[in-house]
Amino acid sequence: MRVRRTAVVTLAAAALLLPATTAHGSPAPVDLGREVLPPGDGWASYAGPTAPDGKPTVATGTTGGADAAAAEVYVVDTWQELRDALAGAPGGSQTDARRNVVPRIIYVHGTITAFEPSACESFGAQVTVSDTGRPFRMADYIAHFDPAGPWGRVKPSGPLEDARVAAAAVQAAQTLQHVGSNVTLVGVGDDARIVGASLRIRDAHNVIVRNLTIADAYDCFPAWDPTDGTAGNWNSAYDNVSVWTSTSVWVDHNTFDDGDHPHSALPTVYGRPFEVHDGLLDLTHGSDLVTVSYNRFQDHDKTELIGSSDSRPQDRGQHRVTLHHNHWIDIGQRAPRVRFGDVHLYDNLYTQTTEGLFQYYWGAGIESSIVAENNAFELAPGVDPGRIITRWAGSQLLERGSTVNGQPTDLLAAFNATAPVPLAPTARWNPADVYDYTLDPVRDVPALVRAQAGAGVLRSGTPVATTAPGVAALTDDNGWDTGLRDGSYTVTANLWWGQNATVARLYENGVLVDARWLTGTTPHRQTVSFPVAGRGDGTYSYVVELLNPYGTSMSRPHAVVVSDAAPGRAVLSDDNRDGDGSFTLSSTLWWGTNATHYTLYRDGQVVDEQELTAATPRRQTVRTDVSGLAPGTYRFVAVLSNDAGSTPTGERVITVRR
Repeated sequence: MRVRRTAVVTLAAAALLLPATTAHGSPAPVDLGREVLPPGDGWASYAGPTAPDGKPTVATGTTGGADAAAAEVYVVDTWQELRDALAGAPGGSQTDARRNVVPRIIYVHGTITAFEPSACESFGAQVTVSDTGRPFRMADYIAHFDPAGPWGRVKPSGPLEDARVAAAAVQAAQTLQHVGSNVTLVGVGDDARIVGASLRIRDAHNVIVRNLTIADAYDCFPAWDPTDGTAGNWNSAYDNVSVWTSTSVWVDHNTFDDGDHPHSALPTVYGRPFEVHDGLLDLTHGSDLVTVSYNRFQDHDKTELIGSSDSRPQDRGQHRVTLHHNHWIDIGQRAPRVRFGDVHLYDNLYTQTTEGLFQYYWGAGIESSIVAENNAFELAPGVDPGRIITRWAGSQLLERGSTVNGQPTDLLAAFNATAPVPLAPTARWNPADVYDYTLDPVRDVPALVRAQAGAGVLRSGTPVATTAPGVAALTDDNGWDTGLRDGSYTVTANLWWGQNATVARLYENGVLVDARWLTGTTPHRQTVSFPVAGRGDGTYSYVVELLNPYGTSMSRPHAVVVSDAAPGRAVLSDDNRDGDGSFTLSSTLWWGTNATHYTLYRDGQVVDEQELTAATPRRQTVRTDVSGLAPGTYRFVAVLSNDAGSTPTGERVITVRR
């Protein structure tokens, strides 16, 4: 096995950019928004061809939004702010979010709640049941389709089922959120949570999700299927995070759970758990090149599905996923279940405190090829290690280095000992041929994963500050250079004292017009200047927003008055002393903002135009030679123009006598 050298280079480079420790000797916080997946870290680091859902493309590794412009950095603490940041505009649609490819960094603060389950009834109240005219209620649905009643064990249909589907669509509009391409979505601190939402990374590439607790993708209106299994099942529509038709995705240091509604708290309806959750992290619809690292998955039944269906042959060659250093705690199944994919599982920890709802961990599905190395299992008393693996139409699984309760165990042999159809101890691929990786000794895996997996472990933030930025004071130099308030000036923001920023944004009359990345040296002064040009006469109000991963601050408004943007008024003269019809007209701007264009009118008709070079505040003179005019009286006006406006001279009357 090759030794990973790339990680050493990455850490060395980071050491040049960031201080290694704080003044007190603890590790300095890291700006996770700017971090990228190191080369060699699983399938998401792979560069090469891929074809999600049969659409060929070329992957180049996973950087998320690290290349974001300063205008595309967001700090959010509400559901609507998060949705707007993903859509790229206030009130943007889910289509906007799914198709958005602009690199973005989104920092999440505190708990963001998409909805409370107490709102379920209000969602249903927006739908009318066609045959009764009453609002839809899940209680009516349950009473009507009870398999022990007149309806029997038949799939639901008719007005109540149609109303349930419509109510589910109402909920989806509030709780389902698409994530597009080139996004880094990170939590700041140890309490960043997204609750009640289902995040769907769809038709996207190059996405990073880190340091978040993503909890309780609660379905108000699960569907009853009496034909699902021998006793029927309630099926939910929402995963905490789902990856659809997407490539190059890194999911790292997150915690996934059911929040205030764990599986153990679910009621029983029709003799089955009233399941309001689906998966915690499902990778389906041909998604490819995903690395899932250092996450916690806990207190949930169907945890992680890789591959949508046995009937999707277009997924062959896709669903290439690496899972390492993750911790599964008291889950039921799918850790993971795999269809078609080449999946690498190494240095993961699986813990049961009780047998609970446990069914299996690794599901070898159709045409899958799982390579499992150095994984540690802590099984509850009486649980047979042969249950760790199960077969779902698969044919092979390569497993080595596993321990169960600290003892080396051949898991595949334990499964095959009682399996009606055994799995071959083979794989069609070798992870070391694709990327460099180093296995931790399996004896170290439990302690290492407990210490490092999950949200809140990384010291997220920024090494240049410990809280949100201080408030900047604004100044301008309007008129300092020429004495003219000519619409070209610089607005300067000075943070004289306080926590430094990593981004500064300039708003003019409430509209974002410029943004800059900054380097910080808290508590020293921080200064950023924004050049402004081409403004017409008027009053402009400026505000500078300072931002770092901890939050934002807004300066007081600062007004700039522009009164000399258009050209000054020139004087029009002539040298027609002999009155013979041949003379020179001179337009002289003695003082004022220069022009870039000159037009001369004779009796209202254009007779000359010239492009000019502005050199404000110097004198500007333009000449036009006139000849061959017949005797008579002529009226001339010159107009000097620039982007801000036009200024005419006074009228010059010339009489030609001969």
